[in-house]
Amino acid sequence: MCWAVPAKVVSIDSDVIATVDLGQNTLKKVAIGVDDVKIGDYVMVHAGVIIAKLRKEEVWENIKFISDQIRETAQLLGEDPEEAVKSYLESMKSILEDLGVKSDGR
Repeated sequence: MCWAVPAKVVSIDSDVIATVDLGQNTLKKVAIGVDDVKIGDYVMVHAGVIIAKLRKEEVWENIKFISDQIRETAQLLGEDPEEAVKSYLESMKSILEDLGVKSDGR
């Protein structure tokens, strides 16, 4: 299964390339695959391509979905599911703060 991940656009480098923050200040250059992308936009990135722009509510919904998948995977692997989710949410801290959500998901 391939997932797209939420990210925040931090720079527009050319007509076709942008730099996004994937969380924890992990920056990545990606191709722009949608129209009208601006600095500060939240986007979905899949395989190095921006495939959609997101409203803030959609970013939080995606982060919750990914948290649920991490919880299930950790349970299957015999790991602490809540610690796995906590680690993921901590990695998304700067984006969550921008959304007005605490890093523990509240």
